[in-house]
Amino acid sequence: MSKSSSVAVGSIVENRYRILRELGRGGFGRSYLAEDTHEHNYPCVLKEFAPQVQNKNDLQKAQELFEREAGMLCNLQHPQIPRFQKMMWVRLGDRDALFLVQDYIEGPTYWELLQSQGKFSEAEVTQLLLQLLPVLEYIHSRNVIHRDISPDNLIQRTYDKLPFLIDFGCVKQIAANALSQLTGQAGTVVGKS
Repeated sequence: MSKSSSVAVGSIVENRYRILRELGRGGFGRSYLAEDTHEHNYPCVLKEFAPQVQNKNDLQKAQELFEREAGMLCNLQHPQIPRFQKMMWVRLGDRDALFLVQDYIEGPTYWELLQSQGKFSEAEVTQLLLQLLPVLEYIHSRNVIHRDISPDNLIQRTYDKLPFLIDFGCVKQIAANALSQLTGQAGTVVGKS
C-alpha cells in the first residue's frame, strides 16, 4: 500500500532541508541526513514516514506510532537524546509525506562498532552502561520505556564518545497511576506490556 520512492539526494524538502544521503530504512520508513539551509547548513535527520504495510488499518496504526515517537521526542530534553525539531507534512511530487526532523549525531552505531572491532571489552561495556543508565533513568522518570535498546539504536558521538539513544518508534508511555491501579502497588511490573 505504501510503496513511495526515496527522496533523491540533492532534493530540497519544504524549501529548507537539502537531502545529503539516505541513512537507513526500517519498518516505518527512511531516514536521511540533511542540512538545514535556513540555519547555516546545520546537519539534521529527516525521518520519512513510509511504512511497508498492506492495508489501511495497518497504515493508520503505523502513523499513530510514528506520531507517538514525535510526541515523545518533543517532551524529552536530554543531552544524550537527539533534539526533536518538528514534525511536518510535505508535498513531494504527487504525494504527501510526513517527516520528523531532529538533530544529527555524528558517529557510528554500536552495531557498526561491533562489526568493525569485534566484541567490546568488559571495561568498554562498563563505561557504556555508566554513560547510558542516566539516560534510561531520565526517560523512565518521564514514564517512557524505550523497548528497543540495541546496538542499532545507540550512536557513539565521534568527538566525545558519548552514547546517544535513538529511534523512539517502539516507546511505550506508562501512566503511573494506571500501573499502580493494575498492580495495587507502585513500581514496574516485569513482563507486563
